[in-house]
Amino acid sequence: MIQRPLRAAVLASLASLGLAACSGDTADTDTAVVEAPAAGTAPAPAADAHRQPVTDHVFDSAIRAQDFNAHVQTLASDDFEGRAPGGRGERLTVEYIQGHFERIGLEPGNDGSWVQTVPMVETTAAPDTTFDLVMGSDTRTLAAGSEMVIGTRTGQRSVSVTDSELVFVGYGVNAPEQGWNDYEGLDVEGKTVVIFVNDPGFHIGSEMFEGERMTYYGRWTYKYEEAARQGAAAALIVHDDRGAGYGWSVVENSWTGPQFDLPADVDTAPRLPLQGWISADVARDLFAHAGLDLDEQYERAGQPGFTAVPLDTRLNATVESVIREGESPNVMGLLRGSERPDEVVIYLAHWDHLGRVFGGVGDRIYNGAIDNATGVAAILEIAGQMAAGERPERSVLFLAVTLEESGLLGSAYYVADPVFPLEKTVAAINIDAMLPVGRTTDFTVVGKGNSELEDILEPIAAAQGRVLVPEAAVHAGYYFRSDHFNFAKAGVPALYAKGGTEHVEHGREHVAAIEEDYRTNRYHKPGDEFDPDWDLEGILLDLQALYEVGRTLADSDRWPNWYAGNPFRAAREAMRPE
Repeated sequence: MIQRPLRAAVLASLASLGLAACSGDTADTDTAVVEAPAAGTAPAPAADAHRQPVTDHVFDSAIRAQDFNAHVQTLASDDFEGRAPGGRGERLTVEYIQGHFERIGLEPGNDGSWVQTVPMVETTAAPDTTFDLVMGSDTRTLAAGSEMVIGTRTGQRSVSVTDSELVFVGYGVNAPEQGWNDYEGLDVEGKTVVIFVNDPGFHIGSEMFEGERMTYYGRWTYKYEEAARQGAAAALIVHDDRGAGYGWSVVENSWTGPQFDLPADVDTAPRLPLQGWISADVARDLFAHAGLDLDEQYERAGQPGFTAVPLDTRLNATVESVIREGESPNVMGLLRGSERPDEVVIYLAHWDHLGRVFGGVGDRIYNGAIDNATGVAAILEIAGQMAAGERPERSVLFLAVTLEESGLLGSAYYVADPVFPLEKTVAAINIDAMLPVGRTTDFTVVGKGNSELEDILEPIAAAQGRVLVPEAAVHAGYYFRSDHFNFAKAGVPALYAKGGTEHVEHGREHVAAIEEDYRTNRYHKPGDEFDPDWDLEGILLDLQALYEVGRTLADSDRWPNWYAGNPFRAAREAMRPE
């Protein structure tokens, strides 16, 4: 699961990615290559690989703890070097997944190929970048890091915005289904919009939108997308700890160094020339110059009927960047449907992690056992059980995506260039970072209340003695931080469910302690390693439940939709008007 605060390990892991075109594979070629199991099993990796068997484990077609563990242990082993895109770990991982897809009896998922090549662009802004706010006769120069961050997604080496008028547009939201449009009657062509983070009403405790629960409109990514659609030259988000869910240091660290995107000719949605954040202190001064009190503007922007306000300031900015290009594969296995093979249910999980850090002492490999060897193991286990049974009526695609840790790029590329048209895609079921907390009385649906997929999951969970619950930190917008989100944004109903909050014997404290240990000691750290003592009872229930959701959809003619009022419902109904 991607979290913007991470930088260093991702950068190390991508050092050889098509950057590989520049630098080649810097991995230690003397380390043994691990391959998928043989014998009723996967074919061998490429002939030029130096390899040795990693296990003699015999896999069953049913979902089993032993098989799940074997997959995670292999994928999270040091031999796989943290599964970095572009390096030796990538090759081993792709071979392993493809080998097991073949063992299971799937067919290549991409028109005869097991892979879909995902292009990416790395953009690194000059660290000494500044920009000027011209406030009447005064000019304030802001430095990158302490006062602002800024960059470009255009793929251009030099981008300038000159004499651009700043306009405060509240939360920068255009939500027709909510009857809300901060841009109504406003022409921001060539202007720089200044935007609050989170949803309208969040800062004043309003129940508009969904109250404390962040919607898509509250995400910083949406703010930039909407500003681009409106024709703005630049967008600056005002940071505040509560609205963003993290401090300024997270913004500073996240925007320092390379940023990753699909090429603009692949992802053709409008892009801003420049986008960034400003600190709360800068914003307070900026608003004061226009005769406005920042705190009062939070109140005003959270009220229906808000109108934009010019800030009597102009932006002059030039961003010089280093641009590099690379590529990495999605891996795809298909179980073709028996009656309606052109309709598809998709299971997805990202295979990539953070690689390793060269030099230094101690453990330098980011193995990514929980994040996300568990997800890859999960789709392999579900695929094996589904392929062993009666062939489903609809097709089922098992999609192991790349570059999740770099911004959900693998799934974004699939959605931009789908093997099955999105209007023929029934649903996407994402599995990311399954934490082994044991059996729980509940089943967490991240983003609960989004789609009719929950209506299918609910009785399945009930039969297991579990009830559906939302994630604990609903204000943090976790639904928008994993690969299913790209499907959701395009209109395809997407389910993201895993784990629970209350252990059947040891209660909530037990689960909370495991989660805290993971966040503190293992998440995006070398400590995220396989443990043979994991309690997998809860994970096995999750896998069986998610299997049954997919099987139900694949053997029916149902087309689940988003619930009424959801921002993605309009896109679904546009692609499937009947």
